[in-house]
Amino acid sequence: MDKLISLQNVIEILENKRFEAGKDLAKSYLLADVQEQIERLPAAFDKEKVIEEIEESAKLYSLSDRDCEFAVPINVTLEIVEKD
Repeated sequence: MDKLISLQNVIEILENKRFEAGKDLAKSYLLADVQEQIERLPAAFDKEKVIEEIEESAKLYSLSDRDCEFAVPINVTLEIVEKD
């Protein structure tokens, strides 16, 4: 199961563990390597790209063009996506 998490929070955890490792160089190097691998991972969710796609879709379709009683206004959708 994938779950969106904060990269910064993961990095902080690793940095704290490296600090706790102290003079244990093997553990410190291992944690540094893991941190580098995590930092290179591709983003699973590009918030700016999603917002851009929503805005483009809003230009193409209006709620009056749809026959859907459950349609969510674009501004509400953007607010949800932009939440931190």
